[in-house]
Amino acid sequence: MRKGAQMYTVREFTKDKAGMANTLKKIKAIGYDSIQTGTPSYLTNVEFKAMLDEAGLTDCTAGGNYGLMVSDPKAGIGAAIEQAHVFGVNYVEVGTLPQEWRESEEGYKLYAASLNKIAAELKKEGMRLLYHPHALEFYSFGNGKKGFDILFDETDPEGVNFTLDTHWMTAGGVNVAKYIRKVKGRMTICHFKDYAIVGGAEDHIERVCKQFAEVGEGNIDWPSVIEACKEIGVEYAVVEQDICKGDPFDSLAVSYNNMIKFDV
Repeated sequence: MRKGAQMYTVREFTKDKAGMANTLKKIKAIGYDSIQTGTPSYLTNVEFKAMLDEAGLTDCTAGGNYGLMVSDPKAGIGAAIEQAHVFGVNYVEVGTLPQEWRESEEGYKLYAASLNKIAAELKKEGMRLLYHPHALEFYSFGNGKKGFDILFDETDPEGVNFTLDTHWMTAGGVNVAKYIRKVKGRMTICHFKDYAIVGGAEDHIERVCKQFAEVGEGNIDWPSVIEACKEIGVEYAVVEQDICKGDPFDSLAVSYNNMIKFDV
């Protein structure tokens, strides 16, 4: 698997051109060969691709504006396709489903139908739509089916892929390796972040606080996760740490070095 960095981890350092260029160089110096993000607003697709080339990095996805893709498909989907062509990638990622659809089976089915419409246009260009679940998609509706299961079953397997996240699956209370195997054939990018427990200070035993952690520094069973990823053909292990206790670049380095130890 190639090792990538999700740029959300270092978002505070990429607010302008100089910051982005410096950040990309730091990520490359750690050892990563790829990133995941969309083109920032202060750069054109071509300018951002040139900056990536100079740093010796590639972007594994293009970014898509879901709202615009729905309200103005020609503009929204067209912009995503253009970005994907410039980056030389086949995946366009969209954000979390709208809040009003998150608490009902029908809502998940409506979102799945919406994703299928977008994916149908991307398929014409040989591309796939990419969806990144968090924890909320593992909400159970009491009939043995979770929100994510609806998205998986109701979306076109040839048009919609997933980027599962090890931390959020753990937060959602599901078996991480099992769900990775579930999406075989529909996932080439997996988000790696650990799930750690803040210990010792709580005054109520029922109140357990979790935190984001570097790969290998929390409670996730990484050997089983990595085995499952290799088994289904995951191509990119992309580190994303939403909140870092210290310097995010130090956190990225810890995750990178621990992935080496885990034979990623």
